[in-house]
Amino acid sequence: EEAARVRSFQNANPSTLATLGSVEQNIFTPTLYDDPSLNVTAVASMFRRSPLCVASLGSLKDGDVIGAHEDTVELLQRIFPKQKVVASPRGTKNTDLLDGTYQGIQAYTTTEIPALHHLMESRGMDPNAVTFQVLEDVVSGSAAPQLGYSQMLFAANEALESTDRRAAANAFLAATFDGWQYAIRNPDEAIEAVSEAQKMLKLDDESNDHWYDSLSFKREMLALTTNHVKETFVGDRLGVLSPNRWSKATEWLLQDKKDVDPLFGLDQTSLWTPPANLLNGNELAREALEDAKFSAVKFEKTYGRKPSLAVITVGELARYEHSQRRVQLYSNPSNSWFTKTDVGKSNGFDVTEINLDETTTTTDALLSEIYKKRENVDGIQVMWPLPESIDSAKVYNAVPLDKDVDGIHYTGWGSKYPPVTPAGAWELMKANNVDVQGKHVVVVGRSPIVGHPMAHMLREAGAMVSVAHTGVDKDTFQGLVGQADVVVTCAGSPGCVQASWLKDGAEVVNIGTTFCEKADALLSDVEGDIESKAARYSPVPGGVGPLSIPMLFRNVANAAWEQQSSSTDKWEQSPATLRKNIHFASYTEALQFAKKVDELSTIMDHHANMKIVHKCVNGVDLEMELFSFEAKELTQKDFDAARAIDLVYAGNPINMKDYSYNLQQESIALFPAEPRGSSKLLRVNSNGQVSYFEHFGNNISSLLEGCHVVFNNSRVLDARLAVDLGDGNEVELMLLDLGNVDPALPCSDHRIQAMIRSDKVKVGDVYSEPVSGAKVEVMDMRGIWEEEEESGGNGSDCVVRIHSNDVISDFLSVNGSVPIPPYLHREAVESDKERYNNVYAKDGGSVAAPTAGLHFTDESLDELGESNISSLTLHVGAGTFMPVRSEDAREHAMHAEHFYVNVGELRSIVKAMEAGKPIAVVGTTSTRTLESLYWLGVKRLRGISGSDDTKQLELGQFEWRGLSVADPSITAVTSFKALIDGMSDDEILIGQTSLMITPNSYNFKVIDHLVTNFHAPDSTLMLLVSAFLGKQNDVTTIYEEAQNRGYRFLSFGDACLFSRPGVQLPSERKEVVLRNIKT
Repeated sequence: EEAARVRSFQNANPSTLATLGSVEQNIFTPTLYDDPSLNVTAVASMFRRSPLCVASLGSLKDGDVIGAHEDTVELLQRIFPKQKVVASPRGTKNTDLLDGTYQGIQAYTTTEIPALHHLMESRGMDPNAVTFQVLEDVVSGSAAPQLGYSQMLFAANEALESTDRRAAANAFLAATFDGWQYAIRNPDEAIEAVSEAQKMLKLDDESNDHWYDSLSFKREMLALTTNHVKETFVGDRLGVLSPNRWSKATEWLLQDKKDVDPLFGLDQTSLWTPPANLLNGNELAREALEDAKFSAVKFEKTYGRKPSLAVITVGELARYEHSQRRVQLYSNPSNSWFTKTDVGKSNGFDVTEINLDETTTTTDALLSEIYKKRENVDGIQVMWPLPESIDSAKVYNAVPLDKDVDGIHYTGWGSKYPPVTPAGAWELMKANNVDVQGKHVVVVGRSPIVGHPMAHMLREAGAMVSVAHTGVDKDTFQGLVGQADVVVTCAGSPGCVQASWLKDGAEVVNIGTTFCEKADALLSDVEGDIESKAARYSPVPGGVGPLSIPMLFRNVANAAWEQQSSSTDKWEQSPATLRKNIHFASYTEALQFAKKVDELSTIMDHHANMKIVHKCVNGVDLEMELFSFEAKELTQKDFDAARAIDLVYAGNPINMKDYSYNLQQESIALFPAEPRGSSKLLRVNSNGQVSYFEHFGNNISSLLEGCHVVFNNSRVLDARLAVDLGDGNEVELMLLDLGNVDPALPCSDHRIQAMIRSDKVKVGDVYSEPVSGAKVEVMDMRGIWEEEEESGGNGSDCVVRIHSNDVISDFLSVNGSVPIPPYLHREAVESDKERYNNVYAKDGGSVAAPTAGLHFTDESLDELGESNISSLTLHVGAGTFMPVRSEDAREHAMHAEHFYVNVGELRSIVKAMEAGKPIAVVGTTSTRTLESLYWLGVKRLRGISGSDDTKQLELGQFEWRGLSVADPSITAVTSFKALIDGMSDDEILIGQTSLMITPNSYNFKVIDHLVTNFHAPDSTLMLLVSAFLGKQNDVTTIYEEAQNRGYRFLSFGDACLFSRPGVQLPSERKEVVLRNIKT
C-alpha cells in the first residue's frame, strides 16, 4: 500500500521534486516484482536488520496459531510452516497473546516486546516468561530467512532523474539521518523534542496496547531503535544500503522466481552513498560478525555447546575510560569491543570476563586463572597492557597456541590466529584492493598487539616496510611519511601524523584512535585535511575500528572447530608436555604400534618418548610423551605430532556411515545438461552458507574473478571393449588404468590393467576382440573386481596384453566405446564422445572423465582469461568408481593415479600465489595432484630418498601424516619451488599418488576453492570434500537439501563451488553481486 500511495501522489503532483515513503524490504521487493509499474526505488534505510519477531509464552508447538499483520501472514507462514498463521488486530496483539487468543504474535523487538514486558508486570506476571524468536534467526529449511532492510526509504523514480530532484531527495535523507544522529547523541532531548512535536501537530497518543507514555519506556524503546539505526552507518553517514545484503534478501524473498537481478529495486545511481575515496569497514565488519555467528550456531547444533572465550583483564585499562560513551555513539552492545559478554550472547558464544584487582594480582595468581581456563574454553584473551608488576612474557606464554585467539604468539611461535586489530586492517585493505606488493609502507607505532604484527603482515605480503615510533626524530618521521605509498597509523596519539606530510596520492589506513572528551568524538592519528592529499583513506569512525570484534569472534569460532575435531583433547596436557596411555591386549600389539609411531616420528622429525608398562594378565600400557626440548613449553609441533599419532591409532576410526547419504535414483543424471554449461551450481562459501544458482555458465567466471584456476586436461580414451570368450558369448573388457603407459605406443608393447566381466578368467586365457580380431591375452590376475549387480556385477581384475601393432589410442578409438560410468545403466551414445570430455581436454590417458570440468565452455574459459588459468594432467583410473567397503575408511586401499605436470604451468601457479591470488581448482583429481605435489616438495626439502627423481615421484596413501608435523610452516610456494628448482619450463614432473584425504585430520596446503560435482555416498571423494569444507559443514545435509531442490548428481550432474573455511573468494570480498552480472 505504501508504494502505491507514493506512486499515486507523485502521479497526481508531477511537479513535486521528490516523493518518498518507508516500508520493509520484505514487503517492498515482492510488491515491486508483482507490479513494476509502481516505478519506485529503494534509496536508504533506517534499520539494517528487521526487528520482526514472533513472541510466545513458551515454545511454539505444531499447530499453534500465530497472529500476524495482514501483509506478513504469507511471510510468517513460510518461516513457521508447522504453525498456523492468521491475520489479527494490531492494536490488541499483546493482550491477545496474554489472554490466550493466539499462542504467538508478530511483534517488533524495538517497541512491542518492551511494551509486552510492561503489560506482564502490570498483571503480576514474570516478564521473563515471554520468549521471542527474531525472524532472521529462525532456521527455515537449510538456512535462516533473509528479510533485508527495515524502515527502508524509497522514492518515486522521478526523484532520481534530474539534478534538482536528486538534491531535494538528498536533502530529505540528510535531514532524516541528522535527526537520528541527534537522537543517538542526546536521547532525552530527542524524546522531549518529539513530545513537543506531537503536541504542536496535535497527534494523539498511540491507542494500542504496545505503547506506554512513560519516560522509562521511551528511553528503552529509543535505545533499541538507535541500535538498529547505527547498524546502517557506512563511511561518513547513516542509512546506507549495502548491495550485498540487499541481494541476499532479494534472493530469499524471490526464491521461487527465475532470472531476477539481485539488485532489483535498489538505487544504483549513488544517491545516498559515502564518497568513493573512503575505505569503509562497517559493513565488512557486520558481515564478518554474521559469518562468525553462523559458524557458532552451527557449532552448537553439532556439538551441543557454544564456542567459548575467556577474557582476562588486570586493573582498569586507560583506553576503556570512555567506553560507555563510545558504545552509545558508534556501536551497540551486540558488536562492541567494550561489551564482549553481550556480543557473545547476541552471536552464539559463551564469554566469561574475568576482571582482577591490579593491587593484589601477582604473576602466579594470573597464571592460575589462565591454567584453570585452559581446560574449559576454546579461546583465551589476556588484555594488554599488563601491570609492570606482572611478568608479561611468562603470562602470555601460558596461553596455548590453539587457544591464542588474540594472536599474542603471532610473530613469535606462530599463532594460528593473527592479532585481531591488524587482521581487521588487513581485511579492510584486501577488500578494497589496497596493493602493497613492492610498495613502500610506513607503519606508525610498534606495540606488540598492533604495530609490530601489522608490520609483519605487510612484509609477508611483499611490502617494503618502515616502522616509525616515538623514538624517531620529527624530521626523519615526516620524511618517512612523505615517501610512503601507504601509511598505516597504529599509535593511538591524535595528530602524531600531519596530513600535510603525506605524499600526494598515498593511501592511509587509520588504526590508532583516541576518544576526546572535549570534542565528544573519536580522533585519528592523522590531523588535517587528509582528503586533499590521500587518494583513499579509512575514516574515523567507520574504518578499521569495527573490524576488531568480528575478527576476535571469528578466531574463537575457528578455534572451537579446530579443537573439537582434534583428538588431542584425549592427551593429558601440562605447560610443557602432552602425555597419553594406550592399552593393548598383548606386548606384541604394543610393540607393533610403537614401531609405527617410531617410523612416523622419523618422518615427522619429532620423536615421542615411549615406555611399555606390563600389566600381567591385564595386558600392556604404552605410555607416550611429547615435548619440545628447546622451547621448554608445548609448541604447535607437539599438538600436530599428537594428532598424527592418533591418526595411526585404530581407536580413532573414520566411519564411512558418517559420510553417506540417501542418493535417490531419480537424482542421478543420465545425460549432461544441454547445452554445455547450463547445469545448476550450488555454492558453499567460506562460512558454510549455502546459495543456489540456476545456471553455471552465467555465474562461474564472475564468482572466480580474481582467482587462479587450475584444470586437469586429461582426455578420456574409448576404454570399453568387448571380448569373445571363445564360446560365442561376448563380455565387457574395461581398461582400468593405463598407469604410465603411453597411449601413443603400440598395444603389443604393453601390459595394461583391465577388468573382464567374468569370474572364470585365468592366466593364459586368450580372447579375441570381435571388431578387429586382435587377440587379448591374460598375463596376470590381480583378484576380483567388485561392482554392484545392477552395474553389471563382479568381474576379474587382471593384466592383459592386446596383440595389435596399432597404437593404443587408435586401437581404442576404432574398436572401443566411451567408458561412461557403470551406474548410468545405459549404453554409450555418439554424443558421449564429446560430452564425456572437457572442451580443454588434451592428453589422452583417462578411463573416466575429470567431470568437474564438463561444465566449462570455451566462452567461460575466455571470461576467466588465459593468464588466470593453469593446467596439469592426472589420468583418472576406474578406481575412482570403487566404493569404500570397509567400515573404517582408513582400511581402504587408495588407488594410485599417475600425473604429468609441466614445470612452466607449476611456475605460473607459484607466481599467482606470490601475487596473493587464491587457487581455485576444478575437480578432485586436480586437487589430489596439487596437494600431492606439495608433499613431494616437502619430501625434497627433507632430503628423503627418491624425492629428487622428477620422473618417478611417488606419494603414499598416508605419507602426509608424518610430513605435516616435520615442518608445518612450509608454504606451498616454498615446497613447489623446491620441487622444480633447476628445471626448465618445458620439463615435466612425472609421478604417481595414492594420497587419501580424510576429514578431521587433513589440512589443505594449496587449494582455496574447489569446483566439483556431487559425489557418490560411499566414495573417497565424499571424504575429500568433507575434509575440504571442514567439520562445520555437514556435506550429507548439503547434498540432501540439493536433492530436494532438484539438483542432479554424479558425473553428468550439476556442479558445486566450495570455499575452504575462512577463505573468501575475491569477488565476495569486493561485495560484487554475482548472479546474472557479467565480469
